[in-house]
Amino acid sequence: MVKWNPLKNSTNNANGFQSLLAEFQSHKITAKNSIVCMEATGVYGESLAYFLVGKNFKVSIENPYKIKRGFDISPKKTDRIDSKRIAEYALRFIDELTFWSPRTEILEEIRIFLSQREQITKQKISLNNALKSLKKKFHQSEKATNLYEEMITSCTTKLKYIDKEIEALISSEPEYKQIIENLKTVPGVGNMLAVHMMVVTEGFESHLNAKELCSYLGIVPLPYESGKSVRRRTSSSGVGPSVLRKLLYLSSMTSRRYDEDMKKYFFRKVAEGKSKKLVLNNIANKLIKILVALITSKKPYIKNFLSINPMLLKKT
Repeated sequence: MVKWNPLKNSTNNANGFQSLLAEFQSHKITAKNSIVCMEATGVYGESLAYFLVGKNFKVSIENPYKIKRGFDISPKKTDRIDSKRIAEYALRFIDELTFWSPRTEILEEIRIFLSQREQITKQKISLNNALKSLKKKFHQSEKATNLYEEMITSCTTKLKYIDKEIEALISSEPEYKQIIENLKTVPGVGNMLAVHMMVVTEGFESHLNAKELCSYLGIVPLPYESGKSVRRRTSSSGVGPSVLRKLLYLSSMTSRRYDEDMKKYFFRKVAEGKSKKLVLNNIANKLIKILVALITSKKPYIKNFLSINPMLLKKT
């Protein structure tokens, strides 16, 4: 592992990446004797990650907050200090690093479509709200109303087109399609939640630990206690993919209404004094456990399924 401050004036394009590679070579840094650790910066660092993986480097993309927590609190912040800390973090926690690999073309395209879908959905909601406000005004403008209605219709058409494209991409991969159909057999789970689960688990191949996935999504209840005096209400972190968390919340509400077991669980916990929002969050955790189990088993949901403890089978 080599600790090194990256080239300060490298540009974030193909020419800059080649300059960076030349700088690596001048320091005798190769794919065999080094690991490249980067902070997660979204699309900004994506091209560099693709370039380095294409050159056979092992690339680890870590959460900036996770790196920050590994060091003493300091107000100092420069590119040189940050790069040194990232290198030191990678050296200290080398056994805990996970290595990044490019998504398949299908997954990447679905991910782009999902992002577009969310943006258009927000735009459509905003337009609907504006139209409602306009219709409540004393002075009505027919031209303005028609313009809003045209834009809303355009958004609806675009959403239908995106849904068809996502469906076509999934249909081109029979295994994806089958697992998604299995996930939709769970009461309350719709197509969008199943597709988002496919993306977040990298095509149903990674992050298939229910507890870790719930933590990543920010729906795990976290205690806040210190001694006898500091005790706050247990709450979830609320970090992670907001769209998937929203879909899970909506699914938990649907599951609470139409799944008899979840309905009984909900009312029992509310009767015990638990808040409704907390119980719905618990249902979301249960849904994740069920979905992960279906992904790993590649089987549809079976109501009233009971898991048998392997130890009981040994006794019989």
